[in-house]
Amino acid sequence: MSLSDAEAERAVASAREQLVELVGLHARAMLRMPWVQTLLVLGIASLTLAFVRPARFLPWAAASIGIELVRARYAQGVLSRGYEIDPRRAHLAFVVLAAISGGVIGLGAVLFLPILPMYQQTVLGAALLVIPAAGVAVSQSSRYIQASYALCIVLPAAATWSALHPGQSIGVAALTILLCAVLILAAADGDKLLLRSVSIRHERDRLVRDLEQRNAEVGAAMERAEQSAQARARVLAAASHDLRQPLHALSVYSAVLAARPAPETLQEVSQNVDQIVRALGNMLNGLLDLSRLSAGYYVPERQNLALERLAKEVCTEYAQPAAQKGLALRQECEPIRLHGDPVAISRILRNLLDNAIKYTEVGEVRVTTALEWSGLRAVAVLCVSDTGKGIPEGEQAKIFEEFYQLDNPGRDRTRGVGLGLAIVQRLCELIGARVEVQSVMGEGTCFRVSLPIELAVPPPDVPVLTESAAVLRGRRVYVVDDEQDVLKSTRTLLEIWGVAVATAQSPREAERLFDHEGRPDLMIVDLRLGGGEHGASLADRLQQLHGHFPVLITTGETSSGALLEANRKKFTMLQKPIAPEVLQRAIVASVASC
Repeated sequence: MSLSDAEAERAVASAREQLVELVGLHARAMLRMPWVQTLLVLGIASLTLAFVRPARFLPWAAASIGIELVRARYAQGVLSRGYEIDPRRAHLAFVVLAAISGGVIGLGAVLFLPILPMYQQTVLGAALLVIPAAGVAVSQSSRYIQASYALCIVLPAAATWSALHPGQSIGVAALTILLCAVLILAAADGDKLLLRSVSIRHERDRLVRDLEQRNAEVGAAMERAEQSAQARARVLAAASHDLRQPLHALSVYSAVLAARPAPETLQEVSQNVDQIVRALGNMLNGLLDLSRLSAGYYVPERQNLALERLAKEVCTEYAQPAAQKGLALRQECEPIRLHGDPVAISRILRNLLDNAIKYTEVGEVRVTTALEWSGLRAVAVLCVSDTGKGIPEGEQAKIFEEFYQLDNPGRDRTRGVGLGLAIVQRLCELIGARVEVQSVMGEGTCFRVSLPIELAVPPPDVPVLTESAAVLRGRRVYVVDDEQDVLKSTRTLLEIWGVAVATAQSPREAERLFDHEGRPDLMIVDLRLGGGEHGASLADRLQQLHGHFPVLITTGETSSGALLEANRKKFTMLQKPIAPEVLQRAIVASVASC
Protein backbone atom coordinates (compact mmCIF):
# COMPACT_ATOMS: atom_id res chain seq x y z
CA MET A 1 0.00 0.00 0.00
CA SER A 2 1.43 3.40 -1.02
CA LEU A 3 1.70 6.36 1.34
CA SER A 4 -1.12 8.24 -0.44
CA ASP A 5 -3.39 5.17 -0.22
CA ALA A 6 -2.64 4.84 3.50
CA GLU A 7 -3.39 8.53 4.06
CA ALA A 8 -6.65 8.23 2.09
CA GLU A 9 -7.63 5.18 4.14
CA ARG A 10 -6.90 7.03 7.38
CA ALA A 11 -8.98 10.01 6.18
CA VAL A 12 -11.95 7.74 5.35
CA ALA A 13 -11.66 6.04 8.75
CA SER A 14 -11.50 9.42 10.51
CA ALA A 15 -14.55 10.72 8.60
CA ARG A 16 -16.51 7.57 9.47
CA GLU A 17 -15.58 7.80 13.13
CA GLN A 18 -16.60 11.45 13.17
CA LEU A 19 -20.00 10.59 11.70
CA VAL A 20 -20.45 7.65 14.07
CA GLU A 21 -19.70 9.89 17.03
CA LEU A 22 -22.00 12.64 15.78
CA VAL A 23 -24.84 10.15 15.26
CA GLY A 24 -24.21 8.66 18.71
CA LEU A 25 -24.27 12.07 20.40
CA HIS A 26 -27.49 12.99 18.58
CA ALA A 27 -29.05 9.65 19.48
CA ARG A 28 -28.30 10.18 23.18
CA ALA A 29 -29.86 13.67 22.98
CA MET A 30 -32.97 12.17 21.33
CA LEU A 31 -33.63 9.98 24.36
CA ARG A 32 -34.53 13.15 26.30
CA MET A 33 -36.69 14.78 23.63
CA PRO A 34 -40.08 13.18 24.45
CA TRP A 35 -39.96 14.82 27.90
CA VAL A 36 -38.75 18.14 26.46
CA GLN A 37 -41.48 18.06 23.80
CA THR A 38 -44.12 17.26 26.43
CA LEU A 39 -43.10 20.33 28.45
CA LEU A 40 -43.16 22.43 25.27
CA VAL A 41 -46.67 21.22 24.44
CA LEU A 42 -47.87 22.01 27.97
CA GLY A 43 -46.41 25.52 27.71
CA ILE A 44 -48.10 26.17 24.36
CA ALA A 45 -51.33 24.70 25.78
CA SER A 46 -51.28 27.19 28.66
CA LEU A 47 -50.90 29.97 26.10
CA THR A 48 -53.47 28.89 23.51
CA LEU A 49 -56.19 26.68 25.05
CA ALA A 50 -58.24 29.73 26.08
CA PHE A 51 -58.61 30.61 22.37
CA VAL A 52 -58.12 27.27 20.52
CA ARG A 53 -60.61 24.43 20.57
CA PRO A 54 -59.30 21.14 22.03
CA ALA A 55 -60.32 19.33 18.83
CA ARG A 56 -57.71 21.43 16.98
CA PHE A 57 -55.05 21.41 19.69
CA LEU A 58 -55.03 17.78 20.87
CA PRO A 59 -54.22 16.13 17.48
CA TRP A 60 -51.31 18.54 17.05
CA ALA A 61 -50.06 17.83 20.57
CA ALA A 62 -50.28 14.06 20.04
CA ALA A 63 -48.44 14.30 16.71
CA SER A 64 -45.60 16.45 18.12
CA ILE A 65 -45.05 14.13 21.11
CA GLY A 66 -45.47 11.00 18.94
CA ILE A 67 -42.74 12.01 16.48
CA GLU A 68 -40.37 12.57 19.39
CA LEU A 69 -41.17 9.09 20.69
CA VAL A 70 -40.34 7.71 17.24
CA ARG A 71 -37.05 9.61 17.22
CA ALA A 72 -36.18 8.31 20.70
CA ARG A 73 -37.01 4.72 19.71
CA TYR A 74 -34.83 4.92 16.59
CA ALA A 75 -32.03 6.52 18.64
CA GLN A 76 -32.17 3.63 21.12
CA GLY A 77 -31.72 1.14 18.26
CA VAL A 78 -28.74 3.10 16.91
CA LEU A 79 -27.05 3.13 20.32
CA SER A 80 -27.60 -0.60 20.82
CA ARG A 81 -25.73 -1.40 17.57
CA GLY A 82 -22.81 0.83 18.50
CA TYR A 83 -19.93 1.08 16.00
CA GLU A 84 -21.52 -1.50 13.67
CA ILE A 85 -24.15 0.92 12.37
CA ASP A 86 -24.12 2.44 8.90
CA PRO A 87 -23.46 6.04 10.02
CA ARG A 88 -24.53 7.63 6.71
CA ARG A 89 -27.90 5.89 6.70
CA ALA A 90 -28.47 6.66 10.40
CA HIS A 91 -27.54 10.31 9.85
CA LEU A 92 -29.93 10.59 6.91
CA ALA A 93 -32.71 9.04 9.02
CA PHE A 94 -32.10 11.60 11.77
CA VAL A 95 -32.22 14.43 9.20
CA VAL A 96 -35.60 13.20 7.92
CA LEU A 97 -36.98 12.74 11.45
CA ALA A 98 -35.74 16.22 12.43
CA ALA A 99 -37.54 17.67 9.41
CA ILE A 100 -40.78 15.89 10.38
CA SER A 101 -40.47 17.04 14.00
CA GLY A 102 -39.77 20.61 12.96
CA GLY A 103 -42.62 20.50 10.45
CA VAL A 104 -45.08 19.39 13.13
CA ILE A 105 -43.97 22.24 15.42
CA GLY A 106 -44.14 24.70 12.51
CA LEU A 107 -47.65 23.43 11.75
CA GLY A 108 -48.64 24.72 15.21
CA ALA A 109 -47.89 28.25 14.01
CA VAL A 110 -50.17 27.77 11.00
CA LEU A 111 -52.93 26.34 13.17
CA PHE A 112 -52.78 28.69 16.15
CA LEU A 113 -51.41 32.12 15.13
CA PRO A 114 -54.47 33.20 13.12
CA ILE A 115 -56.76 32.48 16.11
CA LEU A 116 -54.70 34.08 18.88
CA PRO A 117 -54.84 37.73 20.01
CA MET A 118 -51.82 39.93 19.33
CA TYR A 119 -50.15 39.38 22.70
CA GLN A 120 -50.41 35.59 22.46
CA GLN A 121 -49.26 35.75 18.83
CA THR A 122 -46.12 37.59 19.90
CA VAL A 123 -45.32 35.17 22.73
CA LEU A 124 -45.93 32.10 20.53
CA GLY A 125 -43.86 33.59 17.70
CA ALA A 126 -40.99 34.27 20.09
CA ALA A 127 -41.21 30.74 21.42
CA LEU A 128 -41.11 29.30 17.91
CA LEU A 129 -37.93 31.33 17.21
CA VAL A 130 -36.26 30.12 20.43
CA ILE A 131 -36.96 26.44 19.74
CA PRO A 132 -34.62 26.22 16.65
CA ALA A 133 -31.91 28.03 18.60
CA ALA A 134 -32.12 25.35 21.31
CA GLY A 135 -31.95 22.77 18.53
CA VAL A 136 -28.27 23.66 17.90
CA ALA A 137 -27.38 21.72 21.03
CA VAL A 138 -29.76 18.87 20.15
CA SER A 139 -28.42 18.52 16.59
CA GLN A 140 -24.92 17.90 18.06
CA SER A 141 -23.09 19.99 15.45
CA SER A 142 -24.77 18.48 12.36
CA ARG A 143 -25.56 21.35 9.99
CA TYR A 144 -27.95 19.10 8.07
CA ILE A 145 -30.01 18.07 11.11
CA GLN A 146 -30.05 21.68 12.32
CA ALA A 147 -31.05 23.04 8.91
CA SER A 148 -33.93 20.59 8.42
CA TYR A 149 -35.23 21.16 11.96
CA ALA A 150 -34.93 24.96 11.97
CA LEU A 151 -36.26 25.61 8.48
CA CYS A 152 -39.26 23.37 9.00
CA ILE A 153 -40.19 25.37 12.14
CA VAL A 154 -39.26 28.90 11.13
CA LEU A 155 -40.51 28.98 7.52
CA PRO A 156 -44.16 28.04 8.30
CA ALA A 157 -44.15 30.40 11.30
CA ALA A 158 -42.64 33.27 9.27
CA ALA A 159 -45.01 32.71 6.36
CA THR A 160 -48.03 32.69 8.67
CA TRP A 161 -46.86 35.84 10.50
CA SER A 162 -46.26 37.63 7.18
CA ALA A 163 -49.75 36.65 6.00
CA LEU A 164 -51.28 38.04 9.19
CA HIS A 165 -49.11 41.19 9.16
CA PRO A 166 -48.21 42.02 5.54
CA GLY A 167 -46.45 45.24 6.49
CA GLN A 168 -43.80 43.28 8.41
CA SER A 169 -43.13 40.64 5.73
CA ILE A 170 -39.81 42.10 4.51
CA GLY A 171 -38.40 42.44 8.01
CA VAL A 172 -39.68 39.01 8.97
CA ALA A 173 -38.07 37.47 5.87
CA ALA A 174 -34.73 39.17 6.58
CA LEU A 175 -34.76 38.13 10.22
CA THR A 176 -35.77 34.57 9.27
CA ILE A 177 -32.87 34.27 6.81
CA LEU A 178 -30.43 35.74 9.34
CA LEU A 179 -31.63 33.44 12.12
CA CYS A 180 -31.38 30.30 9.97
CA ALA A 181 -27.94 31.31 8.66
CA VAL A 182 -26.60 31.95 12.16
CA LEU A 183 -27.99 28.66 13.47
CA ILE A 184 -26.58 26.62 10.55
CA LEU A 185 -23.15 28.33 10.78
CA ALA A 186 -23.06 27.66 14.52
CA ALA A 187 -23.74 23.99 13.83
CA ALA A 188 -21.01 23.99 11.14
CA ASP A 189 -18.48 25.42 13.59
CA GLY A 190 -19.38 22.69 16.04
CA ASP A 191 -18.94 20.14 13.22
CA LYS A 192 -15.39 21.40 12.63
CA LEU A 193 -14.63 21.27 16.34
CA LEU A 194 -15.88 17.68 16.51
CA LEU A 195 -13.75 16.70 13.51
CA ARG A 196 -10.68 18.24 15.13
CA SER A 197 -11.43 16.37 18.36
CA VAL A 198 -11.74 13.07 16.50
CA SER A 199 -8.51 13.74 14.56
CA ILE A 200 -6.64 14.53 17.78
CA ARG A 201 -7.95 11.34 19.36
CA HIS A 202 -6.96 9.34 16.28
CA GLU A 203 -3.45 10.74 16.42
CA ARG A 204 -3.23 10.12 20.16
CA ASP A 205 -4.40 6.51 19.77
CA ARG A 206 -1.95 5.98 16.93
CA LEU A 207 0.92 7.36 18.98
CA VAL A 208 -0.08 5.17 21.92
CA ARG A 209 -0.22 2.09 19.68
CA ASP A 210 3.13 2.95 18.10
CA LEU A 211 4.66 3.50 21.53
CA GLU A 212 3.29 0.18 22.80
CA GLN A 213 4.61 -1.60 19.70
CA ARG A 214 8.03 0.03 20.04
CA ASN A 215 8.14 -0.89 23.71
CA ALA A 216 7.23 -4.49 22.84
CA GLU A 217 9.91 -4.56 20.10
CA VAL A 218 12.53 -3.10 22.43
CA GLY A 219 11.58 -5.59 25.15
CA ALA A 220 11.80 -8.49 22.70
CA ALA A 221 15.13 -7.23 21.37
CA MET A 222 16.52 -6.89 24.89
CA GLU A 223 15.35 -10.41 25.72
CA ARG A 224 16.96 -11.77 22.54
CA ALA A 225 20.17 -9.88 23.32
CA GLU A 226 20.21 -11.27 26.85
CA GLN A 227 19.65 -14.81 25.58
CA SER A 228 22.33 -14.30 22.95
CA ALA A 229 24.78 -12.99 25.55
CA GLN A 230 24.11 -15.96 27.82
CA ALA A 231 24.50 -18.38 24.92
CA ARG A 232 27.74 -16.67 23.88
CA ALA A 233 29.13 -16.89 27.41
CA ARG A 234 28.16 -20.55 27.60
CA VAL A 235 29.76 -21.29 24.22
CA LEU A 236 32.97 -19.43 25.11
CA ALA A 237 33.24 -21.22 28.44
CA ALA A 238 32.84 -24.64 26.84
CA ALA A 239 35.00 -23.78 23.82
CA SER A 240 37.84 -22.45 25.96
CA HIS A 241 38.04 -25.78 27.78
CA ASP A 242 37.73 -27.89 24.63
CA LEU A 243 40.39 -25.82 22.83
CA ARG A 244 42.89 -25.68 25.67
CA GLN A 245 43.09 -29.45 26.10
CA PRO A 246 44.15 -30.37 22.54
CA LEU A 247 46.44 -27.33 22.31
CA HIS A 248 48.16 -28.46 25.50
CA ALA A 249 48.52 -31.96 24.02
CA LEU A 250 50.02 -30.47 20.84
CA SER A 251 52.57 -28.51 22.86
CA VAL A 252 53.59 -31.73 24.63
CA TYR A 253 53.88 -33.62 21.34
CA SER A 254 55.92 -30.73 19.93
CA ALA A 255 58.41 -31.20 22.78
CA VAL A 256 58.46 -34.95 22.07
CA LEU A 257 59.20 -34.32 18.37
CA ALA A 258 61.95 -31.86 19.28
CA ALA A 259 63.61 -34.62 21.32
CA ARG A 260 63.96 -36.79 18.17
CA PRO A 261 62.08 -39.89 19.38
CA ALA A 262 62.45 -43.42 18.06
CA PRO A 263 60.69 -44.25 14.76
CA GLU A 264 57.90 -46.23 16.42
CA THR A 265 57.29 -43.35 18.83
CA LEU A 266 57.37 -40.87 15.95
CA GLN A 267 54.70 -42.84 14.09
CA GLU A 268 52.46 -42.93 17.16
CA VAL A 269 52.96 -39.20 17.80
CA SER A 270 52.16 -38.33 14.17
CA GLN A 271 48.93 -40.31 14.34
CA ASN A 272 47.92 -38.61 17.58
CA VAL A 273 48.80 -35.18 16.19
CA ASP A 274 46.68 -35.91 13.12
CA GLN A 275 43.72 -36.89 15.32
CA ILE A 276 44.10 -33.76 17.45
CA VAL A 277 44.32 -31.50 14.40
CA ARG A 278 41.21 -33.10 12.92
CA ALA A 279 39.35 -32.70 16.22
CA LEU A 280 40.38 -29.04 16.38
CA GLY A 281 39.28 -28.59 12.78
CA ASN A 282 35.90 -30.16 13.49
CA MET A 283 35.38 -27.92 16.51
CA LEU A 284 36.40 -24.78 14.64
CA ASN A 285 34.20 -25.73 11.70
CA GLY A 286 31.28 -26.21 14.06
CA LEU A 287 31.85 -22.84 15.72
CA LEU A 288 32.19 -21.12 12.34
CA ASP A 289 29.04 -22.79 11.08
CA LEU A 290 27.10 -21.72 14.16
CA SER A 291 28.38 -18.17 13.84
CA ARG A 292 27.53 -18.02 10.14
CA LEU A 293 24.06 -19.50 10.65
CA SER A 294 23.27 -17.26 13.63
CA ALA A 295 24.45 -14.14 11.79
CA GLY A 296 22.22 -14.93 8.82
CA TYR A 297 25.07 -15.21 6.31
CA TYR A 298 24.00 -18.63 5.09
CA VAL A 299 21.81 -18.31 2.01
CA PRO A 300 19.82 -21.50 1.32
CA GLU A 301 19.92 -22.77 -2.26
CA ARG A 302 16.78 -24.14 -3.86
CA GLN A 303 16.90 -26.92 -6.41
CA ASN A 304 15.06 -30.09 -7.32
CA LEU A 305 16.41 -33.10 -5.49
CA ALA A 306 15.62 -36.74 -4.78
CA LEU A 307 15.54 -37.07 -1.01
CA GLU A 308 15.99 -40.86 -0.99
CA ARG A 309 19.07 -40.60 -3.24
CA LEU A 310 20.61 -37.93 -1.02
CA ALA A 311 19.93 -40.07 2.07
CA LYS A 312 21.53 -43.15 0.50
CA GLU A 313 24.67 -41.18 -0.46
CA VAL A 314 25.09 -39.88 3.09
CA CYS A 315 24.47 -43.36 4.53
CA THR A 316 27.23 -44.72 2.28
CA GLU A 317 29.67 -42.28 3.90
CA TYR A 318 28.78 -43.57 7.38
CA ALA A 319 28.63 -47.28 6.56
CA GLN A 320 32.25 -47.87 7.66
CA PRO A 321 32.07 -45.96 11.01
CA ALA A 322 28.87 -47.88 11.84
CA ALA A 323 30.47 -51.22 10.89
CA GLN A 324 33.53 -50.45 13.04
CA LYS A 325 31.22 -50.24 16.08
CA GLY A 326 29.33 -53.37 15.05
CA LEU A 327 26.16 -51.42 14.26
CA ALA A 328 23.78 -52.18 11.40
CA LEU A 329 23.04 -49.09 9.29
CA ARG A 330 19.64 -49.73 7.71
CA GLN A 331 17.78 -47.67 5.12
CA GLU A 332 14.07 -47.53 4.32
CA CYS A 333 13.90 -44.72 1.79
CA GLU A 334 10.66 -43.99 -0.02
CA PRO A 335 11.21 -42.05 -3.30
CA ILE A 336 10.46 -38.37 -2.66
CA ARG A 337 11.05 -35.40 -4.96
CA LEU A 338 11.18 -31.94 -3.46
CA HIS A 339 12.56 -28.44 -3.97
CA GLY A 340 15.09 -27.63 -1.26
CA ASP A 341 18.69 -27.03 -0.22
CA PRO A 342 20.67 -30.27 -0.73
CA VAL A 343 23.70 -28.93 1.17
CA ALA A 344 21.66 -28.06 4.26
CA ILE A 345 19.66 -31.31 4.18
CA SER A 346 22.86 -33.36 3.75
CA ARG A 347 24.47 -31.54 6.66
CA ILE A 348 21.42 -32.16 8.85
CA LEU A 349 21.45 -35.87 8.02
CA ARG A 350 25.24 -36.16 8.52
CA ASN A 351 25.06 -34.55 11.95
CA LEU A 352 22.15 -36.75 13.02
CA LEU A 353 23.84 -39.91 11.72
CA ASP A 354 27.16 -39.00 13.33
CA ASN A 355 25.38 -38.36 16.62
CA ALA A 356 23.44 -41.64 16.45
CA ILE A 357 26.53 -43.74 15.72
CA LYS A 358 28.56 -42.11 18.50
CA TYR A 359 25.91 -42.68 21.16
CA THR A 360 24.78 -46.19 20.16
CA GLU A 361 26.80 -49.13 21.45
CA VAL A 362 24.77 -52.10 20.18
CA GLY A 363 21.95 -52.67 17.72
CA GLU A 364 21.27 -50.50 14.70
CA VAL A 365 20.87 -47.04 13.27
CA ARG A 366 17.97 -46.62 10.85
CA VAL A 367 17.39 -43.88 8.24
CA THR A 368 13.93 -43.55 6.69
CA THR A 369 12.23 -41.16 4.30
CA ALA A 370 8.46 -41.00 3.96
CA LEU A 371 5.75 -38.79 2.51
CA GLU A 372 3.05 -37.65 4.92
CA TRP A 373 -0.01 -35.47 4.45
CA SER A 374 -1.11 -32.65 6.74
CA GLY A 375 -4.53 -31.66 5.44
CA LEU A 376 -3.98 -30.88 1.75
CA ARG A 377 -0.22 -30.29 2.09
CA ALA A 378 2.43 -32.96 1.62
CA VAL A 379 5.42 -33.11 3.97
CA ALA A 380 8.64 -35.06 3.44
CA VAL A 381 9.78 -36.71 6.68
CA LEU A 382 13.41 -37.71 7.24
CA CYS A 383 13.98 -39.86 10.34
CA VAL A 384 17.18 -41.06 12.02
CA SER A 385 16.56 -43.55 14.81
CA ASP A 386 18.91 -45.63 16.94
CA THR A 387 18.85 -48.33 19.61
CA GLY A 388 20.93 -46.39 22.11
CA LYS A 389 20.05 -45.93 25.74
CA GLY A 390 17.82 -42.91 25.05
CA ILE A 391 17.57 -39.34 26.27
CA PRO A 392 15.81 -38.45 29.54
CA GLU A 393 12.66 -36.42 28.96
CA GLY A 394 13.99 -33.53 31.05
CA GLU A 395 17.12 -33.31 28.85
CA GLN A 396 15.45 -33.42 25.43
CA ALA A 397 14.98 -29.64 25.21
CA LYS A 398 18.64 -29.02 26.12
CA ILE A 399 20.34 -31.26 23.56
CA PHE A 400 20.01 -28.56 20.88
CA GLU A 401 22.11 -26.13 22.95
CA GLU A 402 25.73 -25.46 21.99
CA PHE A 403 28.31 -27.75 23.65
CA TYR A 404 25.62 -29.65 25.55
CA GLN A 405 26.42 -33.37 25.77
CA LEU A 406 24.90 -36.22 27.73
CA ASP A 407 27.16 -38.65 29.60
CA ASN A 408 30.38 -36.88 28.63
CA PRO A 409 31.50 -34.96 31.73
CA GLY A 410 35.14 -35.47 30.85
CA ARG A 411 34.66 -33.83 27.42
CA ASP A 412 35.98 -36.86 25.50
CA ARG A 413 36.73 -35.47 22.02
CA THR A 414 36.07 -38.82 20.35
CA ARG A 415 32.40 -38.30 21.21
CA GLY A 416 32.24 -34.88 19.53
CA VAL A 417 32.05 -31.42 21.00
CA GLY A 418 28.29 -30.92 21.27
CA LEU A 419 27.69 -28.64 18.27
CA GLY A 420 26.05 -31.05 15.83
CA LEU A 421 22.47 -30.78 17.06
CA ALA A 422 22.73 -26.99 17.52
CA ILE A 423 23.71 -26.75 13.84
CA VAL A 424 20.84 -29.08 12.89
CA GLN A 425 18.35 -26.80 14.61
CA ARG A 426 19.76 -23.63 12.99
CA LEU A 427 19.71 -25.21 9.53
CA CYS A 428 16.13 -26.42 9.99
CA GLU A 429 15.06 -22.89 10.92
CA LEU A 430 16.77 -21.47 7.82
CA ILE A 431 15.20 -23.88 5.31
CA GLY A 432 11.74 -23.89 6.90
CA ALA A 433 11.98 -27.42 8.30
CA ARG A 434 11.08 -28.67 11.79
CA VAL A 435 13.14 -31.06 13.90
CA GLU A 436 11.61 -33.12 16.71
CA VAL A 437 13.04 -35.72 19.07
CA GLN A 438 11.30 -38.77 20.48
CA SER A 439 13.14 -40.97 22.95
CA VAL A 440 12.42 -43.85 25.32
CA MET A 441 14.99 -44.66 27.98
CA GLY A 442 16.58 -48.02 27.33
CA GLU A 443 15.06 -48.34 23.83
CA GLY A 444 16.55 -45.57 21.71
CA THR A 445 16.01 -42.17 20.13
CA CYS A 446 14.41 -40.94 16.92
CA PHE A 447 15.09 -37.54 15.35
CA ARG A 448 12.34 -36.55 12.93
CA VAL A 449 12.89 -33.74 10.37
CA SER A 450 9.80 -32.48 8.52
CA LEU A 451 10.61 -30.80 5.19
CA PRO A 452 7.97 -28.81 3.25
CA ILE A 453 7.51 -30.01 -0.34
CA GLU A 454 7.41 -27.06 -2.69
CA LEU A 455 7.97 -28.90 -5.96
CA ALA A 456 7.83 -32.56 -6.88
CA VAL A 457 9.91 -32.79 -10.05
CA PRO A 458 12.62 -35.45 -10.50
CA PRO A 459 16.11 -33.93 -10.60
CA PRO A 460 18.32 -34.54 -13.60
CA ASP A 461 20.55 -37.59 -13.37
CA VAL A 462 24.06 -36.74 -12.17
CA PRO A 463 26.87 -39.14 -13.00
CA VAL A 464 28.50 -40.70 -9.94
CA LEU A 465 32.25 -40.14 -9.97
CA THR A 466 34.14 -43.01 -8.44
CA GLU A 467 37.70 -42.34 -9.60
CA SER A 468 38.62 -38.92 -8.23
CA ALA A 469 42.26 -39.22 -9.24
CA ALA A 470 41.34 -39.91 -12.87
CA VAL A 471 39.06 -36.90 -12.93
CA LEU A 472 41.68 -34.53 -11.45
CA ARG A 473 44.70 -35.71 -13.42
CA GLY A 474 45.92 -33.01 -15.80
CA ARG A 475 43.37 -30.41 -14.76
CA ARG A 476 44.61 -26.82 -14.59
CA VAL A 477 43.83 -25.15 -11.25
CA TYR A 478 44.76 -21.61 -10.21
CA VAL A 479 45.15 -20.97 -6.47
CA VAL A 480 44.92 -17.33 -5.31
CA ASP A 481 45.73 -16.55 -1.67
CA ASP A 482 47.68 -13.80 0.09
CA GLU A 483 49.18 -16.30 2.57
CA GLN A 484 52.40 -17.84 1.22
CA ASP A 485 52.16 -20.87 3.51
CA VAL A 486 48.62 -21.63 2.27
CA LEU A 487 49.78 -21.36 -1.35
CA LYS A 488 52.69 -23.74 -0.81
CA SER A 489 50.73 -26.36 1.12
CA THR A 490 47.77 -26.29 -1.27
CA ARG A 491 50.03 -26.51 -4.31
CA THR A 492 51.88 -29.51 -2.88
CA LEU A 493 48.63 -31.35 -2.09
CA LEU A 494 47.08 -30.68 -5.51
CA GLU A 495 50.23 -31.77 -7.35
CA ILE A 496 50.14 -35.07 -5.41
CA TRP A 497 46.63 -35.53 -6.86
CA GLY A 498 47.96 -34.99 -10.38
CA VAL A 499 46.68 -31.43 -10.80
CA ALA A 500 48.57 -28.80 -12.83
CA VAL A 501 48.75 -25.89 -10.37
CA ALA A 502 49.57 -22.21 -10.82
CA THR A 503 49.50 -19.77 -7.88
CA ALA A 504 49.00 -16.03 -7.37
CA GLN A 505 49.40 -14.02 -4.19
CA SER A 506 47.39 -10.94 -5.20
CA PRO A 507 44.67 -9.87 -7.64
CA ARG A 508 47.28 -8.28 -9.92
CA GLU A 509 49.25 -11.55 -10.12
CA ALA A 510 45.99 -13.40 -10.83
CA GLU A 511 45.25 -11.02 -13.71
CA ARG A 512 48.69 -11.62 -15.24
CA LEU A 513 48.20 -15.37 -14.83
CA PHE A 514 44.91 -15.22 -16.74
CA ASP A 515 46.40 -12.96 -19.44
CA HIS A 516 49.33 -15.34 -20.08
CA GLU A 517 47.79 -18.76 -19.46
CA GLY A 518 44.08 -18.21 -20.17
CA ARG A 519 41.22 -19.36 -18.01
CA PRO A 520 41.68 -22.52 -15.89
CA ASP A 521 39.52 -25.56 -15.26
CA LEU A 522 39.04 -24.21 -11.72
CA MET A 523 40.10 -21.26 -9.60
CA ILE A 524 40.48 -21.63 -5.82
CA VAL A 525 40.54 -18.16 -4.28
CA ASP A 526 40.60 -16.92 -0.70
CA LEU A 527 37.77 -14.54 0.17
CA ARG A 528 39.99 -12.09 2.10
CA LEU A 529 42.93 -11.23 -0.15
CA GLY A 530 44.10 -8.00 1.42
CA GLY A 531 44.04 -4.71 -0.38
CA GLY A 532 40.90 -3.30 -1.96
CA GLU A 533 39.38 -6.41 -3.54
CA HIS A 534 38.06 -9.67 -2.13
CA GLY A 535 38.03 -13.07 -3.77
CA ALA A 536 34.36 -13.08 -4.83
CA SER A 537 34.60 -9.77 -6.71
CA LEU A 538 37.92 -10.84 -8.29
CA ALA A 539 36.39 -14.11 -9.52
CA ASP A 540 33.34 -12.29 -10.89
CA ARG A 541 35.51 -9.73 -12.71
CA LEU A 542 37.77 -12.40 -14.23
CA GLN A 543 34.75 -14.39 -15.41
CA GLN A 544 33.42 -11.32 -17.18
CA LEU A 545 36.81 -10.79 -18.89
CA HIS A 546 37.71 -14.39 -19.76
CA GLY A 547 34.45 -16.33 -19.79
CA HIS A 548 32.91 -18.71 -17.30
CA PHE A 549 35.01 -21.09 -15.20
CA PRO A 550 34.28 -22.86 -11.88
CA VAL A 551 35.22 -21.05 -8.66
CA LEU A 552 35.85 -22.34 -5.16
CA ILE A 553 35.89 -19.67 -2.43
CA THR A 554 37.86 -20.55 0.71
CA THR A 555 37.35 -18.44 3.81
CA GLY A 556 37.64 -18.32 7.56
CA GLU A 557 35.01 -15.55 7.86
CA THR A 558 31.50 -16.00 9.17
CA SER A 559 30.02 -12.54 8.60
CA SER A 560 30.94 -9.87 6.08
CA GLY A 561 29.66 -8.10 3.02
CA ALA A 562 32.10 -10.11 0.91
CA LEU A 563 30.55 -13.32 2.21
CA LEU A 564 27.09 -12.10 1.25
CA GLU A 565 28.32 -11.20 -2.24
CA ALA A 566 29.85 -14.66 -2.66
CA ASN A 567 26.49 -16.15 -1.67
CA ARG A 568 24.66 -13.96 -4.16
CA LYS A 569 27.05 -15.01 -6.95
CA LYS A 570 26.34 -18.66 -5.97
CA PHE A 571 30.05 -19.51 -5.71
CA THR A 572 30.88 -22.73 -3.88
CA MET A 573 32.37 -21.85 -0.49
CA LEU A 574 34.54 -23.91 1.83
CA GLN A 575 35.17 -22.89 5.43
CA LYS A 576 38.74 -23.10 6.67
CA PRO A 577 40.24 -25.33 7.96
CA ILE A 578 39.38 -27.66 5.06
CA ALA A 579 39.90 -31.40 5.34
CA PRO A 580 41.74 -32.85 2.31
CA GLU A 581 38.88 -35.19 1.40
CA VAL A 582 36.40 -32.29 1.53
CA LEU A 583 38.62 -30.22 -0.76
CA GLN A 584 39.03 -33.13 -3.15
CA ARG A 585 35.28 -33.75 -3.36
CA ALA A 586 34.62 -30.06 -3.99
CA ILE A 587 37.24 -29.90 -6.76
CA VAL A 588 35.90 -33.07 -8.42
CA ALA A 589 32.31 -31.76 -8.29
CA SER A 590 33.36 -28.37 -9.70
CA VAL A 591 35.44 -29.63 -12.64
CA ALA A 592 32.86 -32.34 -13.44
CA SER A 593 30.14 -29.70 -13.78
CA CYS A 594 31.99 -27.87 -16.58
